[in-house]
Amino acid sequence: MASPFGLRGLLIVGAGLCGGVALGVLLPKEGGSPLKDKETAATAAAETLARAASGGTFTGDSAGAAGKKELLGVGADTNAQISEMSQERIIALFEKLSNLKSESRKYVLAYRLASQMGASQIEVALQVALQDLTDGDYVTTRALARRWVELDPKKAASKALETKQQHLVVPVMEAWSRMDPAGPLDWALKQESATRADAVRPLLMGRLLDQTQLEKLVMNSGSSDNEEMRKQVFPFATARLAESNPAGALHAASGMDDPDLAQRTVMMVLGRLGQNDPAAGKAWIASQSNLSPELKQQYEQALSSSRGFGRPPRPER
Repeated sequence: MASPFGLRGLLIVGAGLCGGVALGVLLPKEGGSPLKDKETAATAAAETLARAASGGTFTGDSAGAAGKKELLGVGADTNAQISEMSQERIIALFEKLSNLKSESRKYVLAYRLASQMGASQIEVALQVALQDLTDGDYVTTRALARRWVELDPKKAASKALETKQQHLVVPVMEAWSRMDPAGPLDWALKQESATRADAVRPLLMGRLLDQTQLEKLVMNSGSSDNEEMRKQVFPFATARLAESNPAGALHAASGMDDPDLAQRTVMMVLGRLGQNDPAAGKAWIASQSNLSPELKQQYEQALSSSRGFGRPPRPER
């Protein structure tokens, strides 16, 4: 006998059932403490989610039985219960989550749980995820960072920066860049002088800046009164700019008033061009009639010494 729903209807019902099972919760037991019952229900929901994410079965266990009763009964109540979980329960939950083998399932589950948590709970969960990154909890960190940023990107970035952990700062900046491509750099450049370089560096490491943003950073760092911005960020940003704007990068590098900084930055740019566009580097060196023979030789060596490293060079024009 043909199904009255048709194939599309069956698929929709099946998807709904799977989603319901994944987010199913245990009903609180009668007679217990309301707060304790809420935490118990929330923990059961998390354990049910964990089994769903790991491909476990729901047949015959208490969570599965409760899940069948509550397949489509999730929503605001579930959110409220998880949002009221204590710090100890949050820690235990994400320690359990870290044991999942599938990175994709771990990411999805961590994000779905985080979407029902407040910012302070996410911060507790991040402490667990950052304890042992060798076990793959960088996946959990990225999922938690994404939700953290959705709640308050500037606050998340500031707190992440305070930890000085690149495994947290970079995914926070990545998540923010996806939401607002211009936001992270604008925020970073407004930080106090002592922390500005630390705020900018993850954007360079994560390759989160387009050509226009790199040009802005090169101009800002090259004229900065902050020594770290000028002597560390400027050369790195200028070398990165060389990938998309070789002429602009060489002009910025060679135009610095500090001769040592100018020479070092030019050599970094030429090293990058040796990988990406050696012809542009050769043309620039040939156009510099005022170079001493010694400096010209150093620049040629910088251009040629990077050949064969990194990405294959483009064919010379």
